[in-house]
Amino acid sequence: MNDLQPATINRNTVFHWIARLSSLVIDSVFLLILFLALSNEDKPQGAAIPVLVLLALTMVICLAAWRWERAGGIAVLVGAICLGIAAYASSRTYGVGSYFPIPLLYAAPFLLVGTLFLLAARGQRSSGGRIETRP
Repeated sequence: MNDLQPATINRNTVFHWIARLSSLVIDSVFLLILFLALSNEDKPQGAAIPVLVLLALTMVICLAAWRWERAGGIAVLVGAICLGIAAYASSRTYGVGSYFPIPLLYAAPFLLVGTLFLLAARGQRSSGGRIETRP
């Protein structure tokens, strides 16, 4: 009757769940920003529209990366770079003072998530495509 053994967690499982949870937290924060931008009296216009579209697209890609970690991680990284470029162009258009922190605020969290998904996919590939919970 004493067949139960404590489950050990390996590094692949840790990267897998850290990537998923961080994407969930970051998507939640940016979903709030997107909701506030779209529900405001002054609707987004001009250079803000591509930033919001790329933001929504990158958020959707983060959710798709839950299923396809390697392709999703690469797509999140590409989306983050495009989002950073669009945010930089938008900040130049609107003249928002210092130009460097704005694209970094938009792109850095998604760069982190994309990297975590790639690390999780690398670990999953080395373990034969399965997530191990016991040695």
